[in-house]
Amino acid sequence: MKEVLQHIAACEARFAAHPFFADMRMDRPIEQVMAFAPRLTFWVMTFQDVLRLNAHFIQDAHLKALATRHHAEEGGHDQWFEDDITALTGGSLSIGTMYGRAHAKTRDAAYAIISEVYRPVDDRLRIVLLWALESTSHVFFSRTAIISAAQGADERLKYFSDHHMQAEAQHAMFEQELAAELEAMRLSPEVRADALAMVDRIYGAFDAMFDGLRINLEREHAEAPSPGRQAHTAPEEVLPLELEEDLEIIVLEEDEARAA
Repeated sequence: MKEVLQHIAACEARFAAHPFFADMRMDRPIEQVMAFAPRLTFWVMTFQDVLRLNAHFIQDAHLKALATRHHAEEGGHDQWFEDDITALTGGSLSIGTMYGRAHAKTRDAAYAIISEVYRPVDDRLRIVLLWALESTSHVFFSRTAIISAAQGADERLKYFSDHHMQAEAQHAMFEQELAAELEAMRLSPEVRADALAMVDRIYGAFDAMFDGLRINLEREHAEAPSPGRQAHTAPEEVLPLELEEDLEIIVLEEDEARAA
């Protein structure tokens, strides 16, 4: 298992270097820095089911207890997220918006990750899955907590602030227990290869999700009205998937025609 843990650590280091985090500058109001936050909604809500189902499918009684405890300790964090979205945006996110085109990359990544839970895998890989998810969260929340503190927003925010980091710190003993369990495991070459591939898929999903968050923010900044010009806001239209794909093809064809 040592090779798998080392691989997770390497993936974590690469994820920490994602350009998304470099874009999170502290010289702007917290609402602007966290403008990406609503687009995480689908993943934050799906995450709770990932933990629940992952524990459900484990057969080994000891490993099931570990996964069930992990799920319980993550309970309620989705409510922190909802409260933070209200604090940052002044309202809640509609279901239609969450299923709109701007949230597609987050949904795609969430589906990819939850698909891992439905794979018929060795129970030990389900613990590896939890460790990989914890690894990504350490990168993300360490960044948002710094920004929240620098902006004096710790009293307003929970999910994105040091409040979340402190809650995670209270689970440090459990994380140490989980790490010890993983280090003691001995995997066959076949299971080890499956574990490494799973870690790659999970981090690939997160890379794609954060690529999408970054692209959407860049697009919004490019489309923002110039100073003094009133912005026109309208509800986001949610199209069926087939129509969305047709629309994207039309847009690409128009762009190619103009380029020609």
